[in-house]
Amino acid sequence: MPAAHVPLLRLRTRLRPVFSKELSMIHHELSQWPLVISVSAGLQTIEGMRAFTDDWNRWLDRGEPFASLRVFADADALVHPEGSAQSAKQWLQERGADIRRHMMGMASVVPADQYEKMRKMNVEKLFGVPASTFADADDALVWIGERVMEPRGLRFDLAAVRAAIRSARAAVAVVS
Repeated sequence: MPAAHVPLLRLRTRLRPVFSKELSMIHHELSQWPLVISVSAGLQTIEGMRAFTDDWNRWLDRGEPFASLRVFADADALVHPEGSAQSAKQWLQERGADIRRHMMGMASVVPADQYEKMRKMNVEKLFGVPASTFADADDALVWIGERVMEPRGLRFDLAAVRAAIRSARAAVAVVS
């Protein structure tokens, strides 16, 4: 693909929210690549989960290292749809090697009232990459910077990343 098409592809992907029967919304912000910012709000559906893994498949298929900042805007966004465990397990088995090869690290931001419950989940073991859970996006960004980006000689523009998070939060708030 010619280099001139890459920004258009990224823009199209960046602006493509995932809707699922108006119950949930996930918005991916790719403007800060290799940091993928995903903001989720509302209850997920199986269809929304499939769309989410389709997006991950596209990022993994790029063959480039990236980091993930997942922001769960509300407690509902943390609820997995009934029947999703088996498909999630299958996807992790199919793509596990690619995740470990390309995923530099993952930080999850959860609502403060959900933090104690969610921090006990061993996301690092599940995905096989550095991972941690936070109640505050700034704490997650510090962790990503120090633990994921800086060891690889990478940096991000903190103001631009914060703006991207605000933009993604606004996109899901419009629908929620």
